[in-house]
Amino acid sequence: MAAGAAPRAGPPQAAEREPAQMSQRKLLLINKFYHDLGPAGGVGRYLVQEEQDLAAAGWDVIPFAMADADARPSPWSDHFVRARDYSRPRLGGGGLGDAAALLWNREAAGKVDDLIRAARPDVAHLHNIYHHLTPSILPVLRRHRVPVVMTLHDLRLLCPAIHMLRDGQVCERCHGGRFHQAVLGRCVKESRGASLLAAVETAHQSWRRLYVDNVDVFLCPSRFYLEKYAAWGFPRAKLRHLPNFVDLQAWRPEALPPVPVRDAYLYFGRISSEKGLRHVLEAQHLWERGHADGRIAEPPLALLIAGSGPCDGNLRARAAQLDLKTVRILGPLDGPALRAALARARFSVLPSVWYENGPMAALESLAAGVPVVGSDIGGIPEAVRDGVTGIIVPPGDPPGILAGLLRGCALPETARAAARTWAEAHADRGKHMAELQEILGGAARR
Repeated sequence: MAAGAAPRAGPPQAAEREPAQMSQRKLLLINKFYHDLGPAGGVGRYLVQEEQDLAAAGWDVIPFAMADADARPSPWSDHFVRARDYSRPRLGGGGLGDAAALLWNREAAGKVDDLIRAARPDVAHLHNIYHHLTPSILPVLRRHRVPVVMTLHDLRLLCPAIHMLRDGQVCERCHGGRFHQAVLGRCVKESRGASLLAAVETAHQSWRRLYVDNVDVFLCPSRFYLEKYAAWGFPRAKLRHLPNFVDLQAWRPEALPPVPVRDAYLYFGRISSEKGLRHVLEAQHLWERGHADGRIAEPPLALLIAGSGPCDGNLRARAAQLDLKTVRILGPLDGPALRAALARARFSVLPSVWYENGPMAALESLAAGVPVVGSDIGGIPEAVRDGVTGIIVPPGDPPGILAGLLRGCALPETARAAARTWAEAHADRGKHMAELQEILGGAARR
């Protein structure tokens, strides 16, 4: 508040309120993006679906996010925070101010304080708040006694570079607060400056226990993430497993167009280094060469790659360098085009080399009745049952991946039905949202 300004009038603090009726529950939904476009990715898609489903169930959903160009219209948008660009580290032109706001965004703290006074939420559900909103909002929520539930979509609260990768290999050198390791390895954008800023950000929130002490429940889409966060010091009592879901109506076998023959396998998702696509290209090269010289009887399926990302150019260059004849890089596809590509696929492939959480590509593929050949890493094995709904392969190992691709070719037709059955049992949107409401309602009552 500016010096000399009159105190702001507002509704009573949370402790002074009457309990909200069940039909009038108010949810403060917080994420750095309030849309599902571009960098918002899968978290943005989840956010939009959560808002739709909870509003239909009688919740009053109040968003809090950045006011970027793609932010969706909302009657609460005046409370949104100024958008900042952290795509490149810089010192001039306001760069130092952006760096300070990355650690502690005073504007976000003030805006969320105003929003709580105006909206009087019963509970808050946080998604990704780092960088643009920052944990500055957490003490404000605690001061207003708003219970906080947070979904752990990635490893950012543990690893300055998010992916726990260094030089293409899984890395846990920062365990125990040794965040300087990220600077030594230039782990963020291969830049010592960007790595230093990310390391300071992670150290700041870790040493002050900003998340651990101010969040009531952490939701983990995979059991792997629950165990990883517990191993890195997060209280196990605050960690709860809530698997990701898929829209079983949109992703169903009947939604795929008929094809005369399944002559391909498909990768769809982000084209970035942690996805391990260079290893599947090398496996495809081994397959082409082995079939040509007679060592592999099975002719290579076409590898279709759909998506976009920072490694798109490198991927195309590597495919050309290997002179691959059976690879098609399709770029980003809309819904009908992606379903057409999936219809051609004997299976999809997820060759990740990082600790995947609950990858949506795997869930969507299984729901569509398409088995998955996926890496034995992170949460992938929780969705892929080897020999039943797909094949598990060693991450980063082209010969091992090739062996898995050949096993994928031999999967029986029953694997397609098993994939769909698994998705119906474990990734149903309605069941997920019902459990989420129970968690949010329980936090609000406590």
